[in-house]
Amino acid sequence: MDEMALSSDSAAGSAVLVMGITGVGKSTFISKLVGKDTGIGHGLTSYTQGVELHSMRIKDRPLYLVDTPGFNDTYRSDFEIFAEITFILSQIYRTGMKIAGILYLHRISDNRVSGTALRNFRLLEYMCGLDAAPRVFLVTTMWDSRNEDYYEAVLRESRLRSTTQFWGRFCQQGSQTKRWRGDELSALSIVDAVISVGDGEGHKPLLIQRELVDEGKSLNQTTAGLELMSEYITAEKRLSQEISLLQSDASVSQEDAKGSLLELKKEIREMKHAQRKLRVSTREIFAEREHSYSQVLAHMRDEQQKLVFELREQRRQYQRLQDEMKSNDQLLRDEQYYWSQKRVSLEQEVRMGRRRRKSIDKECQQIEEDESLLNEHLSDFQNENEHSMSQMSQNMLQLRKRDVAKRNLLPFLGVLAGVGLTAAGAVTGLIPLAGAGVGLTVSSASEMRLSRRIQNEGPYENYHGSFVSNSSTTAFNGAQISDLVMSDNK
Repeated sequence: MDEMALSSDSAAGSAVLVMGITGVGKSTFISKLVGKDTGIGHGLTSYTQGVELHSMRIKDRPLYLVDTPGFNDTYRSDFEIFAEITFILSQIYRTGMKIAGILYLHRISDNRVSGTALRNFRLLEYMCGLDAAPRVFLVTTMWDSRNEDYYEAVLRESRLRSTTQFWGRFCQQGSQTKRWRGDELSALSIVDAVISVGDGEGHKPLLIQRELVDEGKSLNQTTAGLELMSEYITAEKRLSQEISLLQSDASVSQEDAKGSLLELKKEIREMKHAQRKLRVSTREIFAEREHSYSQVLAHMRDEQQKLVFELREQRRQYQRLQDEMKSNDQLLRDEQYYWSQKRVSLEQEVRMGRRRRKSIDKECQQIEEDESLLNEHLSDFQNENEHSMSQMSQNMLQLRKRDVAKRNLLPFLGVLAGVGLTAAGAVTGLIPLAGAGVGLTVSSASEMRLSRRIQNEGPYENYHGSFVSNSSTTAFNGAQISDLVMSDNK
């Protein structure tokens, strides 16, 4: 194992991989946990082979969620997805971070387990190893949108757990199954459960992490890589047999045969290309991935800086509205004092016999009309300002949430990009020690503590301190909002 590996730091944060075939609800599951637009964003997934990264806090520590495409992805080959996942797992292990667990999502609404799902189960087992089974959860989804009988869904879940070629082997070795009911609370409880298991398991690596880092194997030498290579070879043989049968079938017209042959030969070329890619130097593949993540890191830093500027502009506008409201309040108090003094003066003139009561009635009426008109105008103005401030405060809270979530993701991106805090942490001073550990990936891992000031100043922390969606939050006074948005200047 190389010299940088396993500089373990319990405060450095841990990661949870969210896996499953396309359409099982991975992105929705994660959005329930962290909200929207808090990760690297869809615009950068071309750099990460479709992987999306998110950060949150749970149990008073950072957690990174890795949303991975399934091995049936429409736009990426199985090899590209396999290489991306193994690269991330390898980088995490090398830098002393921990995989808290893996959540594999599966639709409970599927009447049968598809061949694609079976293949995903098998590859996942070969990547994790059965000794890591307690940290691998099967999360069944679509319980909130079932149209069929509940009893049928429960039977289907039971078959998944008990059938060896499905999830049976994992269950026999301690894996748990969980039901996600489509809401935030059940998603949080699932993540909380996998974190608790991960804490009990300690810093045990997955099988493919041991193979790549400790044993120095290349991708095609790992258990999962050998399985993938075997699948490619089997598929190539099957396609070759289909070509032979097609060429010898006299009942097929030459035109039809030509089209089918071209398609089959194209698939064979793709199989051969995948095999060649799998044999490419792992160091070369991972160096390419590091470069891609360094580009993501640069984009994220730019995006986060834009959020800072936007938040500051919102703060200035909010402060302006506050100042206007204070000025209006003072104006109203001054006018009320003037009118009260005017009334006292008029009453004194009546008592002293200088004027008759009837003679001051008109002036008193005019004072009341002026007072009423000013109150009405100021009330309308204040109500409009309060509405604007309420909307602005919600916007600032969302901006702040996005800002903090993206800042907190920078150290993890630094680990994946193979850089230290110089690149990952030098953003507005919220991740300290910008000059420490230059060039060492391990520095990013060891400095993954999120700013306690940031953690404590926002009113949008909820379950165990994790960031959650607060689209309906309105019960914050001006002082709280002002304290929140002024914190950038502290």
